[in-house]
Amino acid sequence: MSNHSSHSRIRLVLAQFCVAHSLDIEELYEALGIKIGDANAEALAHMAGLIDGMNIAAARIKEHGLHQWTKDI
Repeated sequence: MSNHSSHSRIRLVLAQFCVAHSLDIEELYEALGIKIGDANAEALAHMAGLIDGMNIAAARIKEHGLHQWTKDI
């Protein structure tokens, strides 16, 4: 059995980290050297979905707190 986290769990932890350190998700991608403008259309659509999901999670964590962020979903 693997001890690796699922991709969705990793994205959630990253969103929590960004909230805790007041980091913008898009700025994080830029800091990691990911240039959204240079990505192909399929990769760009996938990254946009990930960014949107992480932004929603981060906003809900800020609003409801870490343990209640899924409340009323």
